[in-house]
Amino acid sequence: MTENKKRVLVTGATGFTGGALARKLVEQGNHVVALVRKTGNIQALQELGVELVYGDITDRTAVISAAENCDIIYHIAAVFRTAGHPDSYYQGVNTTGVQHVVDAALEHKVGRTVHCSTIGVHGDVEDLPSNEESPFNPGDIYQRTKLEGEQLFAKAMAAGLSAQFFVQAQFTARETCVY
Repeated sequence: MTENKKRVLVTGATGFTGGALARKLVEQGNHVVALVRKTGNIQALQELGVELVYGDITDRTAVISAAENCDIIYHIAAVFRTAGHPDSYYQGVNTTGVQHVVDAALEHKVGRTVHCSTIGVHGDVEDLPSNEESPFNPGDIYQRTKLEGEQLFAKAMAAGLSAQFFVQAQFTARETCVY
């Protein structure tokens, strides 16, 4: 790898946002590692030459293993509002999964870790326009567990984790880019 190219772990790489990120990172010449479930659709990642590490975000050991020798972690994995999942599943993926990423970043002294949250942690916003100072008001299990994950991540940042997080809002998407 050249001096500017990195070894980058992307969680959620089989999803829309994580997949677009993985593709862009590969195009930039980075070595991309993806933590993927055995049931995930991995064809696009294989075609890109992404290194696949089989495991689940709810498995601390798998996340720590996937992060080995990585310079950057992009934590995009999440479970959205899908029918039939118990609250514990949302908790495991959206909250405990964040803790596993933090643990992996600390164990391997990863240079930078980026966590993807959602504007949904604010729920129904009463006073517009809203901003990062708007009160949290999560209205469902997805929003509550994403907020819990965001708060875990913010606490780790305050304790010295080299990291940042971004909030994904509504966007317009095409196959080749995310706006």
